Amino acid sequence: MKPLVLSFELTWRTREDEAFMRSSEWKRIRQRILVRDNYTCVYCGYRSEKGMHVNHINGNPKDNSDYNLEVVCPDCHKILHSGLWCAVAGVIRLFKKSKYSQNEIIRITRELRAQGKNDEEIIEFLGLKEETVWRQDHEYLSKLYGFITSANPELPPRTYLDR
Repeated sequence: MKPLVLSFELTWRTREDEAFMRSSEWKRIRQRILVRDNYTCVYCGYRSEKGMHVNHINGNPKDNSDYNLEVVCPDCHKILHSGLWCAVAGVIRLFKKSKYSQNEIIRITRELRAQGKNDEEIIEFLGLKEETVWRQDHEYLSKLYGFITSANPELPPRTYLDR
């Protein structure tokens, strides 16, 4: 599995990009990548034939070449775009210490939620300590651990598209 680290967008999607994401061409590309990667997240190993995302590795939504696309689960995708999910939606909490890697945090959180554990129980199990604040700095973020809360975010419409 690929190592997973907190990150944020360097290139925002335009309205044109969003229109392409609704096109039949994108749907064909997306389906090809999902099949190629066996509907399996490259970061946590989660497999599902429903709800998986296709991520642009280099962050450029116009680069739809096969080598730039990978299958990711919605949770790992939130970590890859944590600026939106932490700073805007407020559903990712950041910590300086963990007993586990970011990849394992995603996998274990999914398992513990399925067992009915709440956020604080999961945070304790993961050994997440020293909560900290968001900073738009890749080096700073690369040393932190993100925990996706069970909160159900409501993003403002097109917040990340209009930039």
